[in-house]
Amino acid sequence: MLKDRGAVFVVISVFGVLLLRVFWLQIVQAERYGRLSKENYVKQVIVRAPRGNIYSSEKILLADTRAGYTLYLPPGTTSPFLEETLGIVLDASEDVKIVRDIPFKTVSWIEERGLDISGVEILAEPVRRYYYGNTISHIMGYVGEISKQELERMKGYKAGDLVGKKGIEREYERYLRGDDGVDYIEVDVMGRELGAFSPGRSPIPGADIYLSICIEIQKIAASALSEYKGGAVVAIDPRDGRVLAYYSHPGFNPNHFSPRIDKNIWKELLKDPSLPLFDRAKNGRYPPASLFKLVVAAKGLEDGLIQEDSYMPHPCDEGLQIGRRFFGCWERHEGRLSLIEAIEQSCNVYFYQLGMDIGVDGIADGARSFGLGEETGIDLPGESDALIPDKAWYNAHFGEGRWTWGHVANLSIGQGEILVTPLQMAVFASTIANGGVLYSPTLVDSILSYDGKRLFANRPTGRRVNLTRETLKFLRRAMLGTVERGTGRAAWIEGVGVAGKTGTAQNPHGESHAWFICFAPYENPSVAISIFVEHGGKGGAVAAPIARDILEFLYPTGITGGASCSTLF
Repeated sequence: MLKDRGAVFVVISVFGVLLLRVFWLQIVQAERYGRLSKENYVKQVIVRAPRGNIYSSEKILLADTRAGYTLYLPPGTTSPFLEETLGIVLDASEDVKIVRDIPFKTVSWIEERGLDISGVEILAEPVRRYYYGNTISHIMGYVGEISKQELERMKGYKAGDLVGKKGIEREYERYLRGDDGVDYIEVDVMGRELGAFSPGRSPIPGADIYLSICIEIQKIAASALSEYKGGAVVAIDPRDGRVLAYYSHPGFNPNHFSPRIDKNIWKELLKDPSLPLFDRAKNGRYPPASLFKLVVAAKGLEDGLIQEDSYMPHPCDEGLQIGRRFFGCWERHEGRLSLIEAIEQSCNVYFYQLGMDIGVDGIADGARSFGLGEETGIDLPGESDALIPDKAWYNAHFGEGRWTWGHVANLSIGQGEILVTPLQMAVFASTIANGGVLYSPTLVDSILSYDGKRLFANRPTGRRVNLTRETLKFLRRAMLGTVERGTGRAAWIEGVGVAGKTGTAQNPHGESHAWFICFAPYENPSVAISIFVEHGGKGGAVAAPIARDILEFLYPTGITGGASCSTLF
């Protein structure tokens, strides 16, 4: 009897445990195991959002996305089959091993042999595509796979994501990126897709960006500089600071970076002595040469040291003896010249004397009045500032009392230690053109969401420089005379009032650098241009004609003419 009771107790206990287990699994853990069950036959597929398009001021498409295929291999897995059969090498250093933009025939081959390649996924992903190649490369920048450092500081990204690395792509990443979607796909036990399981979430494309640049001016600049080692062209609308052209030569093909640059191409770019990845427009720092004489003239006028018809004691002949060194002039000028004549003819001797009267700190203050010595604030990442040396700088670098009047004389004609960028000199020309408003240059006019909502509209920001209207009017007249009667005659165009200034920067490493800045039309300027030609020679002979080519496009029939860049007028 006791044995029967024991058996019954054991049976009841066993069934009780089973019932409790069933209750635990079916009731308490129902949600968890239901989810795990679904995960066995439902695959979540990320649908990448295409980046927003980028357009020129003429509404010409500059960048969009095309269809591509990306192969993913989850962490901790390998695929010798792929590597041996297709020659696809998967980088073991990556958290998620990726091969981007594989050919469609390879995609088909892998899909047909899915059972032999365990764990591999192929996803359709948009690939960035650029038009006009190196003509716009330093504006666009490029995209690349997010780095570990970027992952740490950028929220909402994961390994394998593509992000803007340079240029507009980086500066406006938050607008261009878009929002990924997701699909839910039913699969069998072998991982084969059976169809959609449930509605997913569609991706939201990135916003479209409309730039202020005119692609036709970009083409003219690229063609004009193609025969030289390097250079830059920057054109700005002086009425609001909008950048109409921004070109650095040489450039690179941004499509090589999308979706991932080949190691051999990357090595070639890095080894190229012409430095195609270097943006000369905003990062190239060079002596401004005779362009800087406008700064020195303005400071002399502001301080009451001279008037526009003032002469210097020493005539503008072959040069000037300063201490034990003879400082020459680029050309012999007969007799003495007035201030406006000295600018038109770019007389070094005049400005040696004026610069020493002003002094090194006075010259530095004059430069800073125009915003030189600081970044322009353009909407691109990584801009360089200028070097405007003053007494403290010279004392720190040469030692107190170990620099001479010769340094000041050299500084007075834009040589020596002073350094500026082509972008800064375009802003400088624009400030003179508009009568003294220093605008931060901008490349982006507007940003629209994929459904047409305006997310951003450019609102010019500027400040008036600390210079009298009389001084600025004089600088404008002097620049007009430079083109009509002086060293800038190669930029003259009938029917268009072109005002400019030439510069030839001495270079200890070879041929001089050629400079030219200008604005037009004189009475109502709508464009200010900075031209820099590395190792180009004389500014009047080399850089000024490039400006003329651009102005002839903008004003084909004089000041009443118009070009395809309709936003200029």
